Amino acid sequence: MTTKINKITIVLILVIISLFNLGMKKNEIIKDPKIFKNIYIEDINVEDLTTRQAEDKINKYYHPKNINIRCNQKTWVINKDIIKLNYNVDKAVKLAKDYTRTEDNLLNLRRIFDLAIKKQHKIKLKASYDEAKLSEIIESIKEEIDKSEIDATVSISESSQIKTTESKDGLEVDVSKLKEKIYEMIKEKEIKDIYLPVKVIKPKINTSDVKSINAILGQYSTSFNDKSSRGNNIYIAGKSTSDIVIMPNETFSYNSATGPRTWSNGYKSAKVIVGGKYVNGEGGGVCQVSTTIYNAALISNMEIVEVHNHTYPSRYAPRGKDAAVSYGYIDFKFKNPYSHPVYIKNIIKNGAITTKIYGCDKDREKLYIRTDEKHEEEKIYVNTYRVYLDNNNQKEREELVAKSIYKIKNQ
Repeated sequence: MTTKINKITIVLILVIISLFNLGMKKNEIIKDPKIFKNIYIEDINVEDLTTRQAEDKINKYYHPKNINIRCNQKTWVINKDIIKLNYNVDKAVKLAKDYTRTEDNLLNLRRIFDLAIKKQHKIKLKASYDEAKLSEIIESIKEEIDKSEIDATVSISESSQIKTTESKDGLEVDVSKLKEKIYEMIKEKEIKDIYLPVKVIKPKINTSDVKSINAILGQYSTSFNDKSSRGNNIYIAGKSTSDIVIMPNETFSYNSATGPRTWSNGYKSAKVIVGGKYVNGEGGGVCQVSTTIYNAALISNMEIVEVHNHTYPSRYAPRGKDAAVSYGYIDFKFKNPYSHPVYIKNIIKNGAITTKIYGCDKDREKLYIRTDEKHEEEKIYVNTYRVYLDNNNQKEREELVAKSIYKIKNQ
């Protein structure tokens, strides 16, 4: 019976308290109401405080600060006022004050009851800032720090003189990581110095890479009439596919190196095979360059990725050793199988083109190229093999590199 009376008493008291608090709404214009008990902003108890008192108390512990970003001996300051950093204490205090003063009287009653029995209600400060201005400041820091990496270079003269330049690391501000750190500090309201996160960007070609190029792995030459349109095209294609470094496991594409064989790129009309017939077309003669490079690649033990023979046997290369190309249709490609880079050098002069493929002398293989032919009616079938030799120049193994089928002329 006593327990029942106590419960009724508590309810009546709560009703009276609730009505009292609700009644205070009429006086809010002239008097600042106090915050109810057990209400916290972050970890600070603001019970029984007016709006001004609560704001003053919170601001003692939580107030925006400048953000210092350090890198070596340099410090950048992100001014709190420039980025409009604000913890919005006033909004949090208003939430605390209004927690038991909503338009819903029943809700107010439940909340007062919970708070009266020592249930805490916590309100988080929600920081705000000018994201665009922050990004602008970070971008200015980035521009000051960022430095492009520099690849090592190698150049080889026609007389095989090798010159190299050293590589240099690049630097790049890790903007994502920097912003993440700043966002986290602002969210937690714990501003402290940040060490600028900077990524080191390694060059694609290192000094050690180019220093490893010290020997000719293979070379091949073909001749042509250098006073003709074909000669002009061979010269242009030869130059565009020369002085190229191919890194380990990287693939060389002839069509990518030359680009379109058009008038605008300096090519002239010369004989090409179209539909099995010789006709004038832009870029006639470029297949001689691809064929010359192909044979040097064979001897250098490059991995042949794509190669096509001509419709008819070529005048400038044995059957089974030609590489036909047509921009946008068929290509000649090979991959560098070594752990060191290789370098293509084309020398075009006196009616001849010579391709030399340079690399590391440790990668040089003892091998030769052989072909097997079979004639059947109007066609010639040719298999091209790479034969590897041991230290005693005895055959160790061989591999089939390509299969070619040619039409026999005038049949």
